[in-house]
Amino acid sequence: MKRLTLVRHAHAEARAEGGDFYRALSNHGRSEVIRTAAALGTGLPLPDLILASDARRTRETAQLLHESLKSVAAIETSKALYHASSSTLLERVQGTSNSITHLMLVGHNPGISDLALGFARQFERHADFGGFPTAGWCSVTFDTDDWSSISSPCDAVFG
Repeated sequence: MKRLTLVRHAHAEARAEGGDFYRALSNHGRSEVIRTAAALGTGLPLPDLILASDARRTRETAQLLHESLKSVAAIETSKALYHASSSTLLERVQGTSNSITHLMLVGHNPGISDLALGFARQFERHADFGGFPTAGWCSVTFDTDDWSSISSPCDAVFG
């Protein structure tokens, strides 16, 4: 069984010296991450790996989730995940080592919401999913031991 938790980065400052890539979380965004961590920490296992875009706001979101969940998971960042499409995100997930049981992916809209939408469409109870707000999340499970073969989740929780 594999679990994938998708999280959109939290609210960020409107501008940063150097441009969009360098925008930090706002105070509101830091509060959002704490609420998201509280929801994720209720009934879900801790992630084995947290993978995030290398943009400052996603790195900060991943770090705050890590600290708030009291996770021992490694955090890996990748510039290739910055504003990545849902297909790029799925490729990266499918390339995850099978030693990882629960992967948390912290990313950007529209890619992260588009990936979640593909999973939501497979469940009538999530038919109203219209995309993640800042710090929005979902966690889906797959009945497989091989990340390269994930496609149809067997369960999904949206927060």
